[in-house]
Amino acid sequence: MTAVPPESALPIAQSLAEAKLDPPPVPKASKAFMSVYALGLFGIWMAINLPASVTVALRISEIDPDNKAATYSLVAGIGTIAAALANPFFRRLSDRTRSRFGRRRPWIVVGLLGSALGAGIIGFSSSVGMLILGWVLMQAFVNAAIAASLAIVSDRFPECQQGVAGAISGTASAAGNVIGIFFIQAFPTSILAQIGLPVVLAIVFGFALVAMLRDDRPANGDRPPMNLRDFLGSFYINPRKAPKFAWLLLAIFAVSVGMSVAFTYTVYFLQDQLQVAPEELTNVLFVAMLLSGVVSVVIAPLAGWITDRVGGRRGGVVLAAAIMAAGMVTIATSSTTVQFIIGQTLTVGIGAGILFGTYIALAISTLPDATTVVRDLGVLNLAATVPFSLVPFAAPAVLAIGGGAPNYVLLYLVGGAMALLSVPMLYMIRTSPTKKATIC
Repeated sequence: MTAVPPESALPIAQSLAEAKLDPPPVPKASKAFMSVYALGLFGIWMAINLPASVTVALRISEIDPDNKAATYSLVAGIGTIAAALANPFFRRLSDRTRSRFGRRRPWIVVGLLGSALGAGIIGFSSSVGMLILGWVLMQAFVNAAIAASLAIVSDRFPECQQGVAGAISGTASAAGNVIGIFFIQAFPTSILAQIGLPVVLAIVFGFALVAMLRDDRPANGDRPPMNLRDFLGSFYINPRKAPKFAWLLLAIFAVSVGMSVAFTYTVYFLQDQLQVAPEELTNVLFVAMLLSGVVSVVIAPLAGWITDRVGGRRGGVVLAAAIMAAGMVTIATSSTTVQFIIGQTLTVGIGAGILFGTYIALAISTLPDATTVVRDLGVLNLAATVPFSLVPFAAPAVLAIGGGAPNYVLLYLVGGAMALLSVPMLYMIRTSPTKKATIC
């Protein structure tokens, strides 16, 4: 949940767009390539999503049990900031790489190896400082791999396959959580195994993807050198020039605030609010994450397929926000693990699945300039990921309200309210009827 789409528009395509000429067609990707691409993304997403949602929180519970909520806020916030800065940096660096091995492959390899280094530091950490170092390294390097991997969508998939490619990314992310939870179940007392084995799988599948990209081309010399102004442009969109897109950014930010609560405070809610015993914690996490993950894997591509054919992408995002809010209320009022699992499935299973399957397509329909699509999508994903940095910093103030034990009930209710706040923002977007997907 901490990655930003890459700047993958080809320099040749940009120059042709300026000359009002059509870019050369991208040949249809084979089923074999799509399968290996899906496995590569699956491994990369699992390597980062599992520690972001579970493993780091468990490690902090061991290192600093008395201050775990505050420490987690610090660690998670710093890690997400590192991701938000690293992704656009590596995205632009990849677009300018002139290595004889291509411009995407080197950063997939560097990103995976750097992620392994960070995971090792986390696994062997005995202090909060070491944990922060490992998490920053892992977040930064995994975003190098993510940026290069997602850039492949425009490099290797024609327009008629890009919807499927986008669905692959969302489905791979959800599937990574489903499979990753088995490592926690199998190694309940070994943080090194929980965080290290998913990275090993990511390296195996990532290197298979690198092997399939033998024809990865280096960047040509047409791109200007990267500068600070160019880099800062990765974080901004002019709302006067793109009012529809600006409203969508605000809406995605609001719904992501709610979603980030559900993703980041699961462990501590179970420990402190429901008083789940330590020997039962991994079992409850296993069921909750497995169920919500499977549901999300099914829902995301289905939601994208339906809206591709019948339109109504804004309605899909509205539905996702409403279901997330209902799930957050269900969690906040839960007194049993069964009710918690139902709420978690509503929030990060059904709600998040519908969101992942629809919001990027809705964003594309609101973009004002076809020549800046990838940059604008980078800003969109910042709106979706920045809450995962801000919420851990802001949550302690909400948790402290009322005195005594951490107020997780209020925290989840605030998250649900933020998800609902996105609905009127979405209705500020006037959308045209959605075209049916082009079949190729």
